[in-house]
Amino acid sequence: MNSKKTTAILIALLLVVSIGSSILATVNAHNTATDQTTWTINSYAYMSVAPNPIGVGQSVTICMWVDVALPGATLGNDIRRHNYSLTITAPDGKTETHSWPVVYDSTGVQFYKYTPTQVGNYTFFFNYPQQTYTWSGTYQDDIFTASNRTKTLTVTEDQIPNPIDSYPLPTEYWTRPIEEQNTYWYSIASNWLSSPYIIGAGTAYIGGQQTDGSAPNSAHIMWTKPLQYGGVVGGNNTQIPGEGYYQGLSYNPRFGNPIIMHGTLFYQEPLGNSGTGGDYISVDLRTGKELWRINASATGTSLVPSFGYLYTFDGPNQHGVLPNGLLVATTTVNNQGTVWRTYDPRTGYLTSMNVTNVPSGINVAGPSGEYLKYILTNYGTTNNPSWYLAQWNSSKVFGTIPYETSSNPVGWYSGTENASLTSCYDWNVSVSLKGTGWNIGTAARGIVPLVTVDNMLLCVQGTFGGHVGDSGATVTTNPANITAISLDPSKRGQVLWTQSYSQAPGNNTRFLSAWDPANGVFVFSDKESFANYGYNLANGQYLWGPSYPPETPSVDWNFMIWYTPFCQYGNLYTCGFSGLLYCYNITTGQLSWTFGNGGTGNSTSSGLVTPYGHYPAFVESVADGKIYLVGNEHSPNTPLYKDSRLRCINATDGTEIWSTFGWGNMMSGACAPIADGFLTVYNPYDGQIYCYGKGPSSMSVDITNDVISSGSSVMIKGTVTDISAGTQQNEQAARFPHGVPVVSDAHQGDWMEYVYMQKPQPSSVTGVPVTISVIDVNNNFRQIGITTTTNGFFSFNWKPDIDGQYTVYVSFEGSDSYYPSSAVTAFAVDPVAPTPDAQSQILLPPTEMYFAASTAAIIIAIAVVGAVIILVLKKRP
Repeated sequence: MNSKKTTAILIALLLVVSIGSSILATVNAHNTATDQTTWTINSYAYMSVAPNPIGVGQSVTICMWVDVALPGATLGNDIRRHNYSLTITAPDGKTETHSWPVVYDSTGVQFYKYTPTQVGNYTFFFNYPQQTYTWSGTYQDDIFTASNRTKTLTVTEDQIPNPIDSYPLPTEYWTRPIEEQNTYWYSIASNWLSSPYIIGAGTAYIGGQQTDGSAPNSAHIMWTKPLQYGGVVGGNNTQIPGEGYYQGLSYNPRFGNPIIMHGTLFYQEPLGNSGTGGDYISVDLRTGKELWRINASATGTSLVPSFGYLYTFDGPNQHGVLPNGLLVATTTVNNQGTVWRTYDPRTGYLTSMNVTNVPSGINVAGPSGEYLKYILTNYGTTNNPSWYLAQWNSSKVFGTIPYETSSNPVGWYSGTENASLTSCYDWNVSVSLKGTGWNIGTAARGIVPLVTVDNMLLCVQGTFGGHVGDSGATVTTNPANITAISLDPSKRGQVLWTQSYSQAPGNNTRFLSAWDPANGVFVFSDKESFANYGYNLANGQYLWGPSYPPETPSVDWNFMIWYTPFCQYGNLYTCGFSGLLYCYNITTGQLSWTFGNGGTGNSTSSGLVTPYGHYPAFVESVADGKIYLVGNEHSPNTPLYKDSRLRCINATDGTEIWSTFGWGNMMSGACAPIADGFLTVYNPYDGQIYCYGKGPSSMSVDITNDVISSGSSVMIKGTVTDISAGTQQNEQAARFPHGVPVVSDAHQGDWMEYVYMQKPQPSSVTGVPVTISVIDVNNNFRQIGITTTTNGFFSFNWKPDIDGQYTVYVSFEGSDSYYPSSAVTAFAVDPVAPTPDAQSQILLPPTEMYFAASTAAIIIAIAVVGAVIILVLKKRP
């Protein structure tokens, strides 16, 4: 049991202790300064050992306290009970003692977790020695008497049932909220809070990297929603036949920084030519239903949320993520610097919270959801530098509860705070950096900070970390320096190593492009040669390289790719205008695989001619062991190239899992948030937001003749349909009045293009398997067959083998595209009725026929005997 759970269990106890303390202060109050009397106050020790009895090897929690809290004890002072001790005697007589010189809980409650290793009775002896009240005030020098308490614990060989950790993961369609007893569902649920919580989110050069939850394994579409007019304009009044609306490519991207929290998608609509400026909207992630919309510029200042904030607050009286979280907007105000304003995500309410003078720095997500900033400052001069590194912490500014702490930061929804105050920092330490020009290193154009909380950061001096792949980048002839600084609390600010790196060979432009703290590697990339080099994070030494992409007809396009390598899953990935996705082992630099170089399920070319040979390929998102690629280019003409694809690639082996039509919404990439297993993307082909994910299905079953005669067959038929919210949109409901049929995962992409993208109906689409089972008159459950749907319809002819009533169960077990569904019906089999000719005859059962024959024989025998007797009598004289 962790401290949070233990504290939760003790809430009632703490309330009683707190109330008792108030009573003591009221009833027994006195003042030694005025009455010159030292009081002796009786103490009463209490202890709980639970559960009891317990199985050997299972843990118990011991709670110890002394009646009420000491008078005057609060969170903000040091008035505390002292010198608790607990002596445990095992069944074999051995003892162990644990002591607490100070009980830090203001209520005087101390807990301890213990695991018995022997079968038998354990004795627990809690002792509280006499304590003198040494603090000033009313009770100064008063004496609180000693007290103790003894408990016995019975330990058996038999284990007692452990409380359930969690109910199982869902096998059916699920929504938010997730009932809190379903603890393990955290592994499939997630949020997309944008940067810094999602590395690469909201940028045009690298896909966002979602490290939590699941992601779609299918091209199944949940819903679509127009963001602006899109697609073909129509008519002859355009310069080019079939020309489409401008979609913001390349410098006015739409859907540029979406956020997902608690199953809700937040984004800003475009306004005119600009990708921003419109209303800010909240929609349900699973249905696309609009929940609220606001004018984020109504105050005269653009207050569009930049990131979501979910902070876990753990105080003496409150535990958990603070209610609803926050949407945080960043703006600039005269004389106040950078200002953070916040919205309630559930309602869109603009709170009165006002955080001013937020410092600049390298932004990193903290372990409890706090927003950390690392700030490197030279407080000296150019000739005599004095470098300091500080960690700014958002939770020191807002997100705490006033009654939980002695400080008084901004409350959860209100208040103003100057974020530049010293109290807003966790620490500020001196670092040994020689010279000037240092900055905290970044990778991929300043997107990925080279910082790992409580581990290390890289400080860079030189030309590393620029706009990776920029065709206008300069080549330096000077070496660049990197120094690794420890963030470990025990040696924070100490230099771990420092290295100087020479100019790349051939005057290549070299960049510090990526790093992988988990595997201890950082990477240099050379723009002109496409080479990558690995270096050791532990000491800055060379590990491997150069590692080049293989020579292909399109490889030279990599020069134009805005080179954005990224590390994930123990690999280094790169892609771009060449249309190829490369995967290198991060520890060896060896090329593991290439996607797009041909072969089934491994080609970015559809056979159509483009200037690139292959379509360019850029990363939209990375999640759940998958990489989502999309086609794009810097400033495309309209009509856009045909058959650009959104692709889901297995990050381990490079195979394609699924694909469908799609075009990236940003220059050289896209922003596609993933949360709760759903991928949301903006598609410039038609100006709509698409939501991909596993959706609900529905089954129907029908038997026209539900009463048949023995020996006849029965036709079982029904449908399996997609009931995702998108199927009820105006177009889909009109085209599919009887429902959208479900299809197999293998044909999901083609089918969704037909349903939602106005493409021709696929000529060959496989349905889904339907299992048919019955319960017969003898209450036997049995499977009678499996059939496959065609256009959502299934049928199965079956001849029952016994008479009586049957219950029929039909089920679809689900797939990567749909959750399972089932339906039930019934029919009866009656015995065959007699024919009319047979009814005209009197037919007796065999037993009655035997009886009739024997009766006739007896009558005949009696008649014969009687005749003989008569003849004999007549012959008498």
